[in-house]
Amino acid sequence: MKELYPYAIFDMDGTLVDSMPYWRRTGAEYLIQKGLVPEEGLWEKLALLSTEETAVYFREHYGLTDSVEEIVAANNHIMYEHYRLDIPAKPGVPEYLDMLEQAGVIMSICSATSPDLVDMTLTRLGIRHHFRYLTSCDEVNAGKDRPDVFLLALKKLSAAPEEAVMYEDADFGIRTAKALGMHVAGVYDPTCQTPPEEISLVCDTYIRDYRQIDLTPQRR
Repeated sequence: MKELYPYAIFDMDGTLVDSMPYWRRTGAEYLIQKGLVPEEGLWEKLALLSTEETAVYFREHYGLTDSVEEIVAANNHIMYEHYRLDIPAKPGVPEYLDMLEQAGVIMSICSATSPDLVDMTLTRLGIRHHFRYLTSCDEVNAGKDRPDVFLLALKKLSAAPEEAVMYEDADFGIRTAKALGMHVAGVYDPTCQTPPEEISLVCDTYIRDYRQIDLTPQRR
C-alpha cells in the first residue's frame, strides 16, 4: 500500500503462509497412509464438507472402519505436522513485515486457525515477534463471514476500523472486513474460488506478490 495506517491485521493461511495446497492434499494423504488410492477429483468432492462430513464420506466410500472421531483426529494430525515442519511463508513476507515494523505499524493476526497452530507456525518461520496479538475464530465461535472475529481483533488493538488494514485472501473475509469500514489488502492465493479480477474490485489494494510491493510507503 502507498499509505500506511497505524494498524495492520493479517490472516495467516493463504495470506502469510502458503498452507492452502497442504489443506487440499490432506484427505489424499490420509487415504494413502491407509493404503488406499484416492479417487480423481477428491478435493472438489471434499471442499464443501466439514471435517466430520469428510470422515463420514471416507467411511462410506472407502470402507473404513475407524470412527468419525478417529478419522478427524488423524487428518488434523497430518495438518499439525505440516504446520510444525514444512508449511512455508509466502515469498517476500518476512521482508514486508520488517518494513511495516520499522515504520511503526502495530500488527496482529486474525485467523480461522487455532491460536496454538498460528503461534507454532509463525515462531518456526521467525516472524511471530511482529504480531502483538493472535485472534482466532475459535474465540468467538464464528467464521469470517461474520464480523465478530474482526471486531475482537480491533478491540485488542484499541483500533477503529478505519485505522486498520486487513490483509486477507478469502473473498468472504475480504467482504466482511470491508463492510466494517476497514481498509482491505486482498492477497492473491490460487486456491481462492473467486477470480482475482472480481475480488480485487472490493479491495483497497490487491497484492499478488509481496516482493513487488513498494517497500518505502509514507505514513498517512
